[in-house]
Amino acid sequence: MLLLLATLEAAPAQAQIVLSDAAGRTVTLAKPARRIVTNESLILLSLALVDADPVARFAGWAAPRRIDRGMYEAYRRRFPAIDRVPTVGSVLPAKTSVEAVLSVKPDLFVVSIWETGWAEVATTLEAAGVPVLFLDGPVNDGKGPGETTAFSVELLAEAVGQAEEGKSFGDFVRARYKRITDRTAGLEPVSVLLDAHAGATCCTTPGKGNRITEYLRFAGGRNIGADLPGYDGLLSSEYVLDADPTVYIATGGPHLAAQGGLVLGGGVSVAAAQTSLAAIFASDMRNALTAVREGRAHAVSHQLSISVLNILIFECFAKWMHPAIFVDVDPAQTLAEINKRFLAVPLEGTFWVDFQP
Repeated sequence: MLLLLATLEAAPAQAQIVLSDAAGRTVTLAKPARRIVTNESLILLSLALVDADPVARFAGWAAPRRIDRGMYEAYRRRFPAIDRVPTVGSVLPAKTSVEAVLSVKPDLFVVSIWETGWAEVATTLEAAGVPVLFLDGPVNDGKGPGETTAFSVELLAEAVGQAEEGKSFGDFVRARYKRITDRTAGLEPVSVLLDAHAGATCCTTPGKGNRITEYLRFAGGRNIGADLPGYDGLLSSEYVLDADPTVYIATGGPHLAAQGGLVLGGGVSVAAAQTSLAAIFASDMRNALTAVREGRAHAVSHQLSISVLNILIFECFAKWMHPAIFVDVDPAQTLAEINKRFLAVPLEGTFWVDFQP
């Protein structure tokens, strides 16, 4: 008995984890989070960068369909428990049921991006003893995509007790972004049409309040819809044809297959992605754009562009807009290094493609 008491007294107490999140809030955890609920299922990729079993961390999530089906199937093969993660809450605060979130007994609620609507949800959850962590928000305004991405991974990694792994990826992604932004800082921006969720008709595009608009700017371009107020908007065919941008970039994913839209992502072949890209050009006025006729048309995975792995899309943007300046930048090599050094489940499929006129 005396030996047991001596052992217990010698065991160090586990220190609290005190975090400063992207909304400027102090968040205190009694211990590393083991039961996370999130409004953004794509945080699976963030956890997979720092944890060998990311699925085990989830007590629940919203909208798992936001993970493209090919990616999801790859995780299912490695972690069958992914099918048992409950769907609770919502991507949007107004549709989030606090009672549903509390029903799965989380020890942390993680929100991808701060917006004022989350304040009431956060207050209620914290009153019930569940800390709330914002991975992106006002603290990151103006810092650029490299720092924003690194911050979110490092913050989440600290919350789950994997700070060293988070810092390793943070350092990697900062360096990859810097080698682009150091060169684009003084360049004349290239005009781009970013055709989001490209389908049979053109063109919904990111607006002034959209992070992808900012990412294009840092990569040396300017979306022709950059002045649209809000998150996104619809451009008329007349406006697009009159602007006749230098480069055309579409975003898409497996979810667009049923609509005859652009399909690329996990488990998709290069040939299938190129076929779907050619099909949307055959359907409307986009084939009249100089960028399409002259082979400056490309496509990227929308899911990847809004995930923590957006460095891959950023490198594509830079190469497509300034090919002579970024000869040494190879997104495929960057992906190979991420797969080897960081990801619990390698990312495999076609996540960007060039149009072959």
